[in-house]
Amino acid sequence: MTSLTKLIFVNENENIFEACAKQGVVANIEHLKFISAKANNNYIGYYQFLQDEEVYYKIYILPKTTPRVESEEENKRAFIELLSKYYQLKSKYSSIKYESRNRNIVDFALEREKESSRSDKLDDFIAYKYSDALQTIEQFFKKHKNSLSKEKRFYAQSVRHQFDLKRNILELDKSKIYQQKKEPYLYSKLAIISVEVLHHFLKHKGKNREAKKLKNRIEAKYGIDSYNFKPKEIGSKKVLKLFKSSDEKELYLALLSLLGVENYFEDNSYKAMLKLHNQHAHFFRPEQLFEWKVYDHLLKSSEFTHLHYEGLHAKEIKEDFYLESKEHKVKYSSNPDLIGKKEGEFYIIDAKWKLFDTANENDIQKLARDAKIRGYKKGILIYPMQEKASTFKIAEEYNYSYDSDFSFEIRVIEF
Repeated sequence: MTSLTKLIFVNENENIFEACAKQGVVANIEHLKFISAKANNNYIGYYQFLQDEEVYYKIYILPKTTPRVESEEENKRAFIELLSKYYQLKSKYSSIKYESRNRNIVDFALEREKESSRSDKLDDFIAYKYSDALQTIEQFFKKHKNSLSKEKRFYAQSVRHQFDLKRNILELDKSKIYQQKKEPYLYSKLAIISVEVLHHFLKHKGKNREAKKLKNRIEAKYGIDSYNFKPKEIGSKKVLKLFKSSDEKELYLALLSLLGVENYFEDNSYKAMLKLHNQHAHFFRPEQLFEWKVYDHLLKSSEFTHLHYEGLHAKEIKEDFYLESKEHKVKYSSNPDLIGKKEGEFYIIDAKWKLFDTANENDIQKLARDAKIRGYKKGILIYPMQEKASTFKIAEEYNYSYDSDFSFEIRVIEF
């Protein structure tokens, strides 16, 4: 039976329930609650699930810079373009450890693919994700050798191992010399967990030849013929503690990817997970992607002779300051997105993931504070788009009448 497919498009910060109602969609409330939590917290993402074995929903959360339109193809294309930009930047700046800062981002191994062969279909992105996860699992178990020992009892006509006194006393046939020895055998709790996750993956997310072969190889290597692990337990703290080394943590993330729940972990901290069958999901923070875009754009322009980006040069950018009274002292940190230098002058640069209408007092005050802490007199605020109704003149130098020492520019870098 072929399931009916329905597409839903929701903008960042939009009410998912209202958006579904407008598009005539009635979906499972638990799924919508989860998606709503992501959309309302400025996540861009993709979520798909099968409901009642009949309707296959594909839900896209689009960025605020891309209002949804009537054409489904245009909406999908806009999302894929954004996703592709992430992988292009990720490939170009491979030294940036994005994953350690935001576990919602999952590598689909697209950075390993040639530019010409990259797909513009989201289903292919998902396929890459699973392919990458399977490769990670395979590489782990090629190196992983964990063993236990079990006691073997036997008899022979000569003594070669530990003498089994009790059995030899009871045995009437004295030609039999009972002995016992310990034999090592391969055993791994991680292998048991991995096999069960692969079994779950094959059962709920379709046939996959590589996954089946991998499952069979691990079963054969570790002699696994029965299971005592349930995939829903993978989010427990007890199971999480089993994955200790960096390789084991990579394995853990790969297993989460196969279950479709890798996006529930941020900053390596444990969080409760929603277990849903037949679902694929991933989300990421667009404001971080915009920061990378701004850095890349300014680097290409050669406008600045020196350019430090917080994602790459956190130590060089961070500056501590204090709130003090006669009796108390509180420490704070100033962490602007970028610091640039041109013509001997330093600039504080902040990338703001919001649509620009008019000068925002909070944005300007933070920019001015970060500059003054370092003794700088220049700043730049950069936005992804200016509202059509906005009449504010950008690309000009501004300063407050009461503070002529600090001036700033407002720019737009389209994304």
